Amino acid sequence: MTADIGFLRDLVTAPGPSGFEQPVQEVVRRRLAPVAAPETDVLGNVVATVNPGAAPLVVVAAHADQIGLQVTWVDEQGFVFFDKLGGVDPLLLPGRAVVVQSRQGAVDGVVGKRPTHMIPEAERGKAAELCDQWIDIGAPDRAAALARIACGDPIVFSPHFVELAGGIVAGRALDDRCGLYVVVRALELYAGAPGAAALRALSTVQEETRYMGAQVQARRQQPDCMIVVDADFATDQPEVEPRRAGGTLVLGGGPALGRGGASNPALLALFEEVAATEGIAVQTKAYPGDTQTDNEVLQTAGAGTAAINLGLPVRYMHSPHEVAHLDDLESAAHLVAAVARRVGEVFEPGFFTPRV
Repeated sequence: MTADIGFLRDLVTAPGPSGFEQPVQEVVRRRLAPVAAPETDVLGNVVATVNPGAAPLVVVAAHADQIGLQVTWVDEQGFVFFDKLGGVDPLLLPGRAVVVQSRQGAVDGVVGKRPTHMIPEAERGKAAELCDQWIDIGAPDRAAALARIACGDPIVFSPHFVELAGGIVAGRALDDRCGLYVVVRALELYAGAPGAAALRALSTVQEETRYMGAQVQARRQQPDCMIVVDADFATDQPEVEPRRAGGTLVLGGGPALGRGGASNPALLALFEEVAATEGIAVQTKAYPGDTQTDNEVLQTAGAGTAAINLGLPVRYMHSPHEVAHLDDLESAAHLVAAVARRVGEVFEPGFFTPRV
């Protein structure tokens, strides 16, 4: 299995903070167009189906948005103040290069705060609150800054994507651009050898803030089963304990099958069967509670649907440089396509209904 690193780079470098996902969704639409007819709803969710009208309907979903910031104020000296979009750690911001996505175009900036030397010794070593940080875009005053940016403009970490070694890559927004990669590649693989089922790709918006894209699509979709692909916490790094993380997840070990209330037992068993048949390595993640993904929302699609959480191991989640393994992504895409074909072979009414 050879991963398409160029496609993943396009996904990672396209800006798309929560609520402002259209640049990355355009990358998704362009890539899907040769194999399906992508459609976009009023919120910006993108949907495309291979073998439309067939039954059963299998939906594979990932979220397009990334964590980011948003301009809230510009002071008289031209410094830009901001708030967060999603789970941004204030400790990671000072000194970071960022890009304000203004209507006039991208504006580079640097996050600033008081120098350590000017902070009382008792307060040193503590994370500065967001209200005590700002972005310097080099403007001499407020008027000059507002000529380039505006209140409400979204902000992202500077785009950077690199292959570290041996298929391990680093870049912003791998949560959940790695999931988007799997969704699109799975549709491409399925289109090359479709089964009896319809396979639908769903790229949702606003997962990092309020699950709004998934809520809207849950009211519209009527799938027989739903596969939700999202980044999950890799444990093969210092100071991360598998016993506290729901299991051991390592880069290169394959996608993780979620076990818990958010995963349908029959669908989970089908994934395990297909993975074994196809020779695809998988890992297991325990979810005793909320998965903190679109899964729970999308489970309410129609009258309720069989769902599973498919996790992709990622290190340093919600940081400016997340780390993942290309093999996990490509393996997950092949697994999803193979499961969709298998669902088409075995599905019958009541197939996913839990039994004693």
